[in-house]
Amino acid sequence: MSRASLFIALIALTACRSNSPNNIAPDAGNDAVTLDLGDAVDLGETADLGETDDAATDGGNATCGAPATCIDQSISMLDLFDTASPSAITEEGTTAGEFTTLVDATGGGFMPSQSFVYAKFTEAGLTKVAIDDEAAFESSDWDIAFRRYVVRLNSGVSGPSCVQGARTAPGTTFDALASVPTTLTYHVEEYFTSTCEFVPDGSGIGAPGSVLSSFWTYPGCVAMSGYVYVVALADGRHVKLQVLSYYSPAAQASCDTSATVPMPSGAGSIRVRWAFLD
Repeated sequence: MSRASLFIALIALTACRSNSPNNIAPDAGNDAVTLDLGDAVDLGETADLGETDDAATDGGNATCGAPATCIDQSISMLDLFDTASPSAITEEGTTAGEFTTLVDATGGGFMPSQSFVYAKFTEAGLTKVAIDDEAAFESSDWDIAFRRYVVRLNSGVSGPSCVQGARTAPGTTFDALASVPTTLTYHVEEYFTSTCEFVPDGSGIGAPGSVLSSFWTYPGCVAMSGYVYVVALADGRHVKLQVLSYYSPAAQASCDTSATVPMPSGAGSIRVRWAFLD
């Protein structure tokens, strides 16, 4: 299906659900259906977060550190590109080894026209890796990638490395997490099955069921769930990570407290708080 056809189908689907208690409404801050595709429409920002597990699914086909599979299907379903994203990653401050990182994950707007932004966790901060979507399938240089509301790790169907993620127990705070918990179950990216069937996140709008997909909820806008994750890197180190915002800080605060977002909202401006764990 073409992107234009998919867009029309999504609008039709939304209209059909208008009388349903499970109706998915557009994001009031960034996703109102105004056909300004640069930064005004994003029907994709709704999620069934799979809150009883770390990931939305476990397809059972991916092996840690093995070459990525289902590449052609990923290029089609995730709308991937062969030119590296020009978007920036900026460190907004550090406190005793703790980082707050701003990632320009806007991707060119509602219908993405740019690659994911790829990055690596380093002692100096989250460092951008200048690589495009298609080349990323064969590269172990990156750990994590961002575009719009989708965050991917370099493992399984997403890439050839062995970066895995786990969600900590509800109520776990970033500050209290001082060491790697021994009870976590880690996941590689498995948003395609062993027969390359796409596994969505459960929202009904086609987002991939990635390991970190539960970082947001949708009470009328993209609110932060507050979950803290542990990311196990390929070199054996571990990172604790929490997504602080999807919008600009003021717009995110409005969304989180009142389920409304002012315009412009700064959608896709992802801020991540993270630190290496002992």
